[in-house]
Amino acid sequence: MAMRLQLSAGLEVLEEWSAAASQAERNIVYEALFAIGDGSAFLIYDVFGDPQQIHNFAILVKADLMIKVCIHRGESFEICDIGVLDDETPLPDAPARPAEVDVDSEDL
Repeated sequence: MAMRLQLSAGLEVLEEWSAAASQAERNIVYEALFAIGDGSAFLIYDVFGDPQQIHNFAILVKADLMIKVCIHRGESFEICDIGVLDDETPLPDAPARPAEVDVDSEDL
């Protein structure tokens, strides 16, 4: 079942962030916002819930770029934050990213 959400708030967050963003970053974020609206973001992107606020989600749209949204009653969503993810900014329900992962090629 597809979920349709309408953007209800947070355009000022988007405008403020986009003033300093590159065109490529803006395109990635706009594409993700459309995916949030049609419900496919939860299938396409890594989505992390916030255990403190169950309606808030962080959506990793690129390796170092995320959008935080709040979903209201399954009808609309609000952009809470857009920003660059760094080592000091862990995702809401995930531990800090490991600096390096040692993978043995035989394990693959």
